[in-house]
Amino acid sequence: MFYREMNMLVLKKLIIGLIFIILIQIDSYSQDSVKQSKIVFNGYVKDLQNVLFQNIQDDWIFSNIVHNRLNFKWLISPSFRFAAEARTRFVQGNMLSSLSGYNKTFETDNGIISLTKNIFDEKSFLLNVAVDRLWLEYSSGKFQLTLGRQRINWGQTFVWNPNDIFNAYSYFDFDYEERPGSDALRIQYFPGSTSVFEVAAKVDHNKNLSAAALYRFNKWNYDFQFLGGYIGTNNMVLGTGWAGQILKGGFRGEATYFHPIKNFMGTRGILTAAIGYDYSFRNSVFLQVEALYNGNYDSTDIYTIGLYNNNVSNTNNVFLSDFSVFVSASYPFTPIFSGSLAGIVNFKNKMIFILPTLNISLKDNLDLAFTSQVLQKYSGKTKNGIYLFFARMKWSF
Repeated sequence: MFYREMNMLVLKKLIIGLIFIILIQIDSYSQDSVKQSKIVFNGYVKDLQNVLFQNIQDDWIFSNIVHNRLNFKWLISPSFRFAAEARTRFVQGNMLSSLSGYNKTFETDNGIISLTKNIFDEKSFLLNVAVDRLWLEYSSGKFQLTLGRQRINWGQTFVWNPNDIFNAYSYFDFDYEERPGSDALRIQYFPGSTSVFEVAAKVDHNKNLSAAALYRFNKWNYDFQFLGGYIGTNNMVLGTGWAGQILKGGFRGEATYFHPIKNFMGTRGILTAAIGYDYSFRNSVFLQVEALYNGNYDSTDIYTIGLYNNNVSNTNNVFLSDFSVFVSASYPFTPIFSGSLAGIVNFKNKMIFILPTLNISLKDNLDLAFTSQVLQKYSGKTKNGIYLFFARMKWSF
């Protein structure tokens, strides 16, 4: 059985490798015709090695993820655009068998139709395919309509986005830069160059309907926005946000209030708010500070591995309850080598997150990164921790 599993594993890796080579060759062959056909095809291949342990003397848990993303966009006419984007992940290692339910986190799909599937799901490896963008867009003058799986980004802050009511995500899932999408209809009207009025509606995997409207405008060199609507978990939602500059640094914030519609007077609402500031010094040090208040005290235990696979689906519960503070400093040591150190503190739950990162640009389209995510939870005089270390190679094409 051991040799059979090894042979199957090698065969699957060869198949995946051949697919990548073929796709890259197709991309190279079609470069001359891209401009003529108004088709854009690009993507990347990443290899992410990670290790997890709670005590250094205990057994370590390993996994390796080969991640391929393909992006396809087609300008059908001056008024119509179409996009389809998908990612394929091949996962190998004892993390799949050591962490209960970890394999199922890869199949998380909140759309009305599940476009995410574990093609192979074995004890030590799995192959997952996910379509996270599939939309058709129509535009005419100041009017734009988009239908399909898309990202509706209403957030203004960096780490936590209370206004991002359609696509909640985890900051810790750093390997998913594109963020999740929603199966939605989005209508946008641009009355001026710095203003937009939007109406959006989505249906999730439980057939729950969410609908909201947003108005964004510029005043005093600040972008302000107001939103309101209904979230499919029986919540009325009202929110506001802003982005601008103060003391030569970026100043932004957002707040959203959720209140159950059923038994409106007999239930309490939930307020989630974030405020952030960033500043770039003359010596190129970039500093970011952000604070979050999460009034949802029914928050589940975020001290799990699901935190790292974008397992955040509840828009009114984006992080641990009560107050959290994020601080980050980054610096480009050389044109090809940069680093950052970030930390998050949650006072109520007595948790500290330490997040150092080193980035190396090997070539224009080839990058190497080393990242750690250290979690410490204090309970009286005892301390529990989770330690994750990542090494990632990324080639874009």
